Amino acid sequence: MRRLLLIGVLVWLAAVPVIAQETPRAEVFAGYSVVPTTATTLHGWAASVNGNINTWFGIKGDFSGHYKTFVGAKVKLHTFTFGPQLSYRKNKHVVVFAHALFGGAHASAGFDGLSVSNTSFATNLGAGFDWVPHKNVAIRVIQADVLITRFGTTVNGDARISLGVVCRFGSK
Repeated sequence: MRRLLLIGVLVWLAAVPVIAQETPRAEVFAGYSVVPTTATTLHGWAASVNGNINTWFGIKGDFSGHYKTFVGAKVKLHTFTFGPQLSYRKNKHVVVFAHALFGGAHASAGFDGLSVSNTSFATNLGAGFDWVPHKNVAIRVIQADVLITRFGTTVNGDARISLGVVCRFGSK
């Protein structure tokens, strides 16, 4: 009987760290983003929604808009990608994640009433680090991605760096 009680207590104590980790059901990110290309640097915004299936796997939708006036032309790049995200929740204050997202990108450039635009398949491969000072709010310290697009016959693999605030909802 003592042995059974001791085993039960040990199992319960081993489970306490898992209980203490609160994985949010959903995470919504919004922040600043930059895409340095070979021709220029585009500045803008990034936003994402991640639904966590369990403590380490989620489904993410990522959206961004980047802009620049370059040699008199207004250049715009918008992306919309979706896919899996893997998260490692080291403790209640640190979340490291990686994702592989697929979708589209829309680029346009125009000046003086003339405009050229194109839509392409896009792949967004990246990783990041969130600092969690409160269970409902996190700071996205960095998210670094390789944004791969193919406009016409040109394949681009540009870096995209983002940072901002993550609102965390619910718990699992």
